[in-house]
Amino acid sequence: LGVKNLHVMNVEYYTGVDQRLDVPMILPPTPELVDLADAKVLVCDDVADTGHTLKLVKDFCAGRVGEIRCAVLYEKPRTVVNCEYVWKEVDDWIDFPWSTKSAIVA
Repeated sequence: LGVKNLHVMNVEYYTGVDQRLDVPMILPPTPELVDLADAKVLVCDDVADTGHTLKLVKDFCAGRVGEIRCAVLYEKPRTVVNCEYVWKEVDDWIDFPWSTKSAIVA
């Protein structure tokens, strides 16, 4: 398995336990999806809770890439995006170790 291009997007939505912004927001820098019309893209996230962040990223990529799929560790029943790759289905709030720290900025 070779990774040809790696693009990272930072999307902010949750502000606390079951507290979120009105809508998810893509934070800068926004990746330029140049020459990816034939690319197969895998969007990865820790959890598909409501699924709105994954939907935002899928909508952002729509029409700019050849194929898009989603992979998550956990998927909740209420998600609006059904991921192609899921480790576990859960309905509980999950505290990830990396969620307690602020985002890394350059």
